[in-house]
Amino acid sequence: MDADEPQRLAPIPGFWLVLIANVAIYGALVMADGDLSIGVRTLIQWGSLLPEQYMEQEPWRYLTAGFLHFGLVHIVANMICLLAWGVPLERGLGTMKFLLLFVASILGGSLLSVAMHEAPFVGAGASGGTSGLLGALMAQWMLRRLDLPASFFVINIGLNIAVALISPSVDWQAHLGGFLTGLVLSLAMKPRFYPA
Repeated sequence: MDADEPQRLAPIPGFWLVLIANVAIYGALVMADGDLSIGVRTLIQWGSLLPEQYMEQEPWRYLTAGFLHFGLVHIVANMICLLAWGVPLERGLGTMKFLLLFVASILGGSLLSVAMHEAPFVGAGASGGTSGLLGALMAQWMLRRLDLPASFFVINIGLNIAVALISPSVDWQAHLGGFLTGLVLSLAMKPRFYPA
């Protein structure tokens, strides 16, 4: 068995838990709203982000918003990111650290998003959580604990910036808050498997 085999074969229950939770909640939203594109009223009822004055009374929205999505393209894009960034991270750090990073990054992304929005808005999506996974991967790579090419980060961070610039509806504040949360938290986490 070569040195990389334990990492390749490591189970990924955290990834499946997060994926199933997001897909199940989106399915419930579709049934509640009767459309693949979820209406703003339904998202608000289910726990989306709102301007700060509303969040003070309902702080649970900082977490629940990370499991709601506006439509099919939105959830598919986020689940692709979860797959691309979450699987290598969970295999390297382990399931509990992966889940901690994902949830903390949702919260970090939500907090920055609400803090930086002055105009009324409705925010939702797992982007803060998935961006945190990318930030955590980058931290592990910077510490030479993870064997990924630099081009992996150039491409993935570049695509995130490009999407935010092209589409004004993208909540780049949540992406940034999640990314920074994941990066900082991951710096203190020892991986389960070290590169050969």
